[in-house]
Amino acid sequence: MRYLILAIFINIVLPAYSQNTASNQQEASSILQKASNKLNGLTIFSYDLKRELNYASEDYLYISDWSCYFNFDPTNATVGFKYQINDSISRDFFNGTEKFELNKATKTIQINNNPQKKDFKSLSYLYNSIVTLRNILPVIIEDQNSIKTVTDTIINNHTYELVTINIGKRRIQNLGEGFDVMQTKSNFIYKITIDKTSNIPIEVLQKNDLNDDFIKTNFTKINISPNQPAENSWYYSAYIDEYKQTKQKEIPQLISVGSIALDWTLPLYNKNENISLFELKGKVVLLDFWFKNCGPCIESVPHANAINKKFKNKKFEILGINTWDSKKDIGWFCNKHGVDYKVLMNGKDLSENYGVNFFPTVILIDKEGKVLYSGGFDQSKIEKLIVRAL
Repeated sequence: MRYLILAIFINIVLPAYSQNTASNQQEASSILQKASNKLNGLTIFSYDLKRELNYASEDYLYISDWSCYFNFDPTNATVGFKYQINDSISRDFFNGTEKFELNKATKTIQINNNPQKKDFKSLSYLYNSIVTLRNILPVIIEDQNSIKTVTDTIINNHTYELVTINIGKRRIQNLGEGFDVMQTKSNFIYKITIDKTSNIPIEVLQKNDLNDDFIKTNFTKINISPNQPAENSWYYSAYIDEYKQTKQKEIPQLISVGSIALDWTLPLYNKNENISLFELKGKVVLLDFWFKNCGPCIESVPHANAINKKFKNKKFEILGINTWDSKKDIGWFCNKHGVDYKVLMNGKDLSENYGVNFFPTVILIDKEGKVLYSGGFDQSKIEKLIVRAL
């Protein structure tokens, strides 16, 4: 009898399940294709954007709101669109050539006359935005390594299509040009809610499969034929009577490989003791720059612990450099995430001196003080460099 049941399961149930799964994946891709066609067919577009960063595991919640207007122009070599973004404290503009920001509180205007693509990659209002979806949906549709499913969902008595995409240990880039490979235990899961009638997404929910942390972006007041802003509103010259110009703050250049790391002295967060780079001469030193409410910083801790465990009996030292958090918050982070290497505090000035502008950033320094590596947390690459330097 048991063999009969097993045979039925193998020959009938499994094929039916596989067929249903494949059919659902195909349906999900079809829905994403309709949404992609719709978004990529737009020339102008406006909406109100709400972004909720909800990291329950970190006791962190932050909500931002913007009103957004986009004019898509594929001939624009920088990013393919221009925009006007408005929130409670500022107005941001990119007219295809100039990028400038009005600060409503200080009545100042900051102008970038020659913006590069990198200047747009970290903008909060572009994170999981309509711009992101326009660019990434064709990539997701063709991606054979992502798992796509679709169900119906009801919001305010209206039925929407909810497409769930598990892209594994990859994260969608801000501009949607591809994925960043992440060194995480969890998989990145995106749930996109799409209006059945218009084929326009109204929400992107970014989650993981380990805890309840999420990032949610909502699109409301969607208008595919909005009134276009006045022509002169696109140029900073229209605002110089009301706003005083300030210098463009340049993004610092990360300390380069081959350069000599300048000395510094910082306190340990949990001891009445200081550590300087000078006293570590003769050791290979790995500096890990981080702050408390940084998801990738949390994800890098197990990898930093692994490096510490592997080389702790060698002439090697790994130091976590916290930028600006309080001693209490640093202690909370270290206890919660099991940090088992030394952590220094008050590292804001050091991070600026070394040109750190994203987190986590790691800098590997040899026994003589020369930089061997500076950049993101690539455990495999870092370990190979440490072995060579020891």
